[in-house]
Amino acid sequence: MKMRRKNMLALGLSIVLGVGASSTLAYALPLEQEESLQTGNLEEKNAEKTASNTETVTEEDAKKDSKEDSSAVEEMEASDKEKEEAEEESSLSTEALGGTDRAAEETLTPLSRSRRALADTPRYASEEEEKKDRRNKVKSVGVEFDNTMDVAGRDHMKVIREIPLKVNSYAIGIAGASYDYTQFRIQPKRVVEKKEGNDWTVYNLDYFTPGIYRYVYILEIVKGSPLYLEEGEINGEKKITAEVHIDGRFANGVHNNSNSIAKIIPLETDSSVGRKYRMEGREFAVEKEETISKVYLKSNLDIYNIHAGDLMKRITLSLDKMELTDGTVVMNSDTNMPLLVNTMKDYSDNLQQYKVRLYSYKNEEGYIGAVFNITESKPYAVGLYHSYFLIRPNYKIGKYRFLVNNTDDDYGSGTKFYINNELYKTDTVGIQRELTTQAYLQSPKFEVKKAENSSNTNSGNSASSSRGNSGSSSVSSSFGGSSSGSGGSGGSSGGGFGSFKVSSSFTGQVLGVDRSLSGGQWMQDEKGWWYKRPDGSYPKNSWGYEAYNGKSYWYYFLDSGYMATGWVDVNGSKYYLFPNSDGWKGRMLTGWQWIDGNCYYLDLQGQNEGALYRNTTTPDGFTVDSEGRWVVNGVVQKQ
Repeated sequence: MKMRRKNMLALGLSIVLGVGASSTLAYALPLEQEESLQTGNLEEKNAEKTASNTETVTEEDAKKDSKEDSSAVEEMEASDKEKEEAEEESSLSTEALGGTDRAAEETLTPLSRSRRALADTPRYASEEEEKKDRRNKVKSVGVEFDNTMDVAGRDHMKVIREIPLKVNSYAIGIAGASYDYTQFRIQPKRVVEKKEGNDWTVYNLDYFTPGIYRYVYILEIVKGSPLYLEEGEINGEKKITAEVHIDGRFANGVHNNSNSIAKIIPLETDSSVGRKYRMEGREFAVEKEETISKVYLKSNLDIYNIHAGDLMKRITLSLDKMELTDGTVVMNSDTNMPLLVNTMKDYSDNLQQYKVRLYSYKNEEGYIGAVFNITESKPYAVGLYHSYFLIRPNYKIGKYRFLVNNTDDDYGSGTKFYINNELYKTDTVGIQRELTTQAYLQSPKFEVKKAENSSNTNSGNSASSSRGNSGSSSVSSSFGGSSSGSGGSGGSSGGGFGSFKVSSSFTGQVLGVDRSLSGGQWMQDEKGWWYKRPDGSYPKNSWGYEAYNGKSYWYYFLDSGYMATGWVDVNGSKYYLFPNSDGWKGRMLTGWQWIDGNCYYLDLQGQNEGALYRNTTTPDGFTVDSEGRWVVNGVVQKQ
């Protein structure tokens, strides 16, 4: 029974102390108070355990014990009161003796210190202070390129480090605050890093090579500014939780996510010297592109057969083939996605077409220098000229590039360009801030003379005997000898543009009469294109060619008189007539051609010009199967 009384007494004391302990948890207490609280908590736990053991005590014993315990508590309270009075007297005597507050504090017991702490009021940030913090804590920052645009990194493209950026917005945690963008600054020179294994290293070359890269920007908050980027915990680690968004424009709309910020690291947090943050962009890949050593192009303009008065019509440069530095031959691409395009984009619907660009050495007008204001209705004047072009690989394909000086060990004299099998001069191709390398091509000098007697022009054609007897020929429907009239101008819609002739060697029936014609006119209706002679008649079941600037463009006319396009079968030979509208729709193609994903060889010249090679070897040593498709070891090569 005596042990139960002691336990109950301990329980009563621990309850008194426990209330005080729980009330002080929200405050920063002295070390002695923390020890006192820990002792109180321990006694409370022991008391609870002891109390549970007394549940079997009889009610009578409990009442008796209660009276005894009550007396014990009263005795303890009286003792505490005496101790407090003694402490107060000690404090007064210390002050009377000139003692310090610290000396007085040292005379206090742990119990009195705890009671004093309970009497102290905790300090919380005022509403004004909280607003001030929200006004300075930046949650997000908006950045944009300052009057410039970025270029997505490509193989051997110039590395762009100097790119001005500016802050155009930022968000803080309070509404209605004033904003001052001048407190922010983005260092104009970004750092370029390349991934080597699992590590990032600073990349110092002036041009990209294949690999994984990222950009690093430095954001500064001016000295003395109270602004700072919001911080928080992510997965238990303290990090910058504010977001930075770069609204960057990219050339030609080709981007690589390099303007997205993946991570922000504080470099300097002292506002008195100016805060700094390292912003790491998302990684991006630069893919390897194959280098081109030689390019063979075809032009519809014969620079050696231009006469004064001829109009400066647009020029079409179609790719015949390319040779890569490793010896691979790449044939003419799909005309809807050409491998090489006009840098100047003179005609958006056909990137293989160019405006005439001339430099005059001397002409009948006495002018020397670049010729300006060229239109398709402007005539050539007598004089000595050279033409020039700006050409580049198609950035939408992104597989090929020209050799770049001071970067490619095998640069030599650079990529060579041949137009109509004649070597054109090329300026040195250096590192460029463009998606693809650009080359400047300059023709040999050519002379424009006065036109000769019209009876002597456009006479004859080397391919005039190439078709043989076609009077009874038919067009095979299986090869799409279409009479569709969709799009295009057929090459001479105005009449008087060159002359149209039916070869005299043909025995084809043109309204029952063999004849060659000139001065006719191309016509188009809902069914397609046809050629109208001056007398109103038209060719059918026959070949005809249009002579222009010393070149002949061959067409085939169906029994209906409409011009055919696509594949035609004439007397057992197959030919391909260009189906697209480029100003010369329906013309017969020659040489290597990619058609519907397969590569075919059509005789370049001679008596079988334009005829498809089948089940044989081409003049340049390639093998074609029975369908005329290019094969390697029996495997059809696809585009």
